[in-house]
Amino acid sequence: MPEVDKPARHDAASGTAPAGPGTEGASVLAVDLVAGDIDALLIGPPRACVFVRFAKLTPDLLALAAPDVVFAPLFGPDFDILDLADRLAEVAFAGRLYALTAPLPRPEAVRAEVLSHAPGIAFDLVATGRDGGSGSDGG
Repeated sequence: MPEVDKPARHDAASGTAPAGPGTEGASVLAVDLVAGDIDALLIGPPRACVFVRFAKLTPDLLALAAPDVVFAPLFGPDFDILDLADRLAEVAFAGRLYALTAPLPRPEAVRAEVLSHAPGIAFDLVATGRDGGSGSDGG
């Protein structure tokens, strides 16, 4: 399993960055990922964990899953994290969104772009040492 940097959450409203994704008791949604992609990120057992392809992520599914935490690759096979942030914002998602990615030269620029695109969502990057999840490439 690759070594994963534990993300710091950035609260869009307060600008604070509490440690870790805090998944204990949370409803987790993994978009275009497989279980092995997020195992190291789950801090405490989640209440539920749903895996879905971006193309199947509808407002009805989001309402049913009611996620507190969403994990996805920064760049998926048919979407990027801004597309996902838009879809989450459409349903007034107020949880935490994490993008799995290889280390980036200017992660603060990506954070700023996503937060400006979907200001109500707490967002951060998770550097995985590879391009993101293996769910999109079978690896």
